[in-house]
Amino acid sequence: MILRLILRVLILGMMWIGLGLLNLDADSSRLLWQALIFTGIVLIGSILEHLFHFQGDPYILPVVQAIMAIGLIFVVRINPDVALHQFWWANIGQLIFYVVLWSIRDYRYFGRFRYIWGLLAVGLLLVTLLFGSEQGGATSSFKIAGIGIQPEEFVKLVLLLFMASYLEENEELLRVGTVQWGKISLPDWRTLRPFMIMVAFVLGILAAQKSLGTALVFYMLFVLMLYVVTERKLYLGISLPIFLLTGTVGYMLFRHVRVRVSVWLNPWQDPNGMGYQIAQSLFAIGGGKVLGTGLGNGIGASTVPVAISDFIFSVIAEELGFAGAMAVLVLFLIVVMRAFSISLRAKDRFGQILAAGIGILLGTETLIILAGVTKLLPLTGIPLPWVSYGGSSLIVHFILLGVLLNISNATAVSSHSSKNRGREYAT
Repeated sequence: MILRLILRVLILGMMWIGLGLLNLDADSSRLLWQALIFTGIVLIGSILEHLFHFQGDPYILPVVQAIMAIGLIFVVRINPDVALHQFWWANIGQLIFYVVLWSIRDYRYFGRFRYIWGLLAVGLLLVTLLFGSEQGGATSSFKIAGIGIQPEEFVKLVLLLFMASYLEENEELLRVGTVQWGKISLPDWRTLRPFMIMVAFVLGILAAQKSLGTALVFYMLFVLMLYVVTERKLYLGISLPIFLLTGTVGYMLFRHVRVRVSVWLNPWQDPNGMGYQIAQSLFAIGGGKVLGTGLGNGIGASTVPVAISDFIFSVIAEELGFAGAMAVLVLFLIVVMRAFSISLRAKDRFGQILAAGIGILLGTETLIILAGVTKLLPLTGIPLPWVSYGGSSLIVHFILLGVLLNISNATAVSSHSSKNRGREYAT
């Protein structure tokens, strides 16, 4: 109880110091009220964890709240008006997290609805394709009652549930195979059919939407979950030529893909035009050096395009320096590693696969985003979890966090009950 409160107080202290350094004007009273509500939810939540005897991983939530506090500070730094909405979503997201954490009686129940999750994923993407609006060359969002929704974020959740239930049921057939091709054994078509149909539909619709960044995340999620569960390097070997082939087709079909690849290869050929985004990102990151320019003293917040979402890490690296950027990366690494730790300790196979999938998704998203803003990979235009501006992303990642900690809590409760039964038998 004391440790929980101390961690939360330190995180909140960091947030309020950051807000204080930004010298907000008198018109920011509504934003400060939202920050107070955020503070209340964090503190009350830590007390509720004690009252409801939460026994799951004690570190993931504080680390995520630290990541989110950094994100909120920098959203305020870049655009205080928009930051008000981000605080709203952060507060709503935390409430949803606690609802998910305490309302799920048995997460294994979700494994029964494999095909429903698959159909829901395809349905959400089709709705976006048919009725969505184009942003940044991709059809990825639409508005309901004036609120922008990105269904792709919710597809991450239902795809994870589909994959976990599918892999749990077919793990042995996928691992061993039933059809022999020379020295290679592969699963039969009946086993592979649901997986292949889902991959084709999801990636095909995303390609039609020109949302290739999300397609890359989902493709890596499919491949890595399949490999983690089966431990067959064959699937990694098969996935690589498929990735190169589809990437080549996308390059030939879509102009904005060709532009991004060209900019990735050499942004300096047109630094004031097509290469402006990545060039300014690199200038900002390089300008931060080791310790940064100081919060509020960088120029990247005003010069880097879309700094509030796609390139928020560039602003963090400039104003907090290499040390601050590495600290953020370490926080994400802790979340991913703790997710894998929960996966290893889970008592049932569905929970193990689902927790590992959440860890893979978070790690993949973070890697792709940071590689894009540092020019290691072409730009993808997807948000950094809990940091970038965007309500849909915040809500979905809080739901995923709630599911993950529900698995952790259920595992701890089960272990505690087993130990108590063991003591009773011993006496």
